[in-house]
Amino acid sequence: MDEQLKIIKRLEKSVKRDFKLGMKRFVEYARVSSKMQGIDGYGIDAQKYAVSEYVKKVVGGEIIASYSEQESGAKNDRPELLKALALAKKERAVLLVARLDRLSRDSAFLITLKRSEVEFRCVDMPECDQFTVSLFAILAERERSLIALRTKLALQAAKRRGVKLGCPDPARSVKLMLAGAQAAKNGFKRQIQPIIEEIRATGVKTLQGVADCLNRRGISTRQGKKWFPATVKLVMS
Repeated sequence: MDEQLKIIKRLEKSVKRDFKLGMKRFVEYARVSSKMQGIDGYGIDAQKYAVSEYVKKVVGGEIIASYSEQESGAKNDRPELLKALALAKKERAVLLVARLDRLSRDSAFLITLKRSEVEFRCVDMPECDQFTVSLFAILAERERSLIALRTKLALQAAKRRGVKLGCPDPARSVKLMLAGAQAAKNGFKRQIQPIIEEIRATGVKTLQGVADCLNRRGISTRQGKKWFPATVKLVMS
């Protein structure tokens, strides 16, 4: 009888261990390039919301750690990214990001990562294969080059108009720029919040429902884009 109990206990431990190993575990990583980037509806909070909803409603499992930082996507030696990669490799967990360009805009880095021992997944294209990652990585790097080119052309155009480039007090300029961006964000929120309250008063309670109503009414986000649950949540906060 004692021997049978021992066998049963060993089987129970085996089942529990197999269940634990079979459960997907994720290391979450989010990134913005600047403090202003949160305004576009895909800041740190929006990325984390997208990741948590994906884990909770699509794949199941658990997020064992979360890393986020404000760094350029052109840099591959980002401290928090390196920590996330190291932990994912150690724990044999999946590195999970909301969007591919949040991970990196460097094609060589992304292709190398795809071939490494670290499994990673993007919420915006969870079933991507080797070819897809390579293609999107090259497109992401192209976008980075275009951003740099557009900035350069804008500065040249400003110079031709007689705008004096450079600033004796860069800290003040950054402060004014951020204050202006925040004021614009607050102004948009004041305009859109009454509309959202009107929609909710009709019985629509979910973020997805509110987003659908705004889209049906032809109301765009501040950047002229479609509404999603994450962008609705940001405006309501």
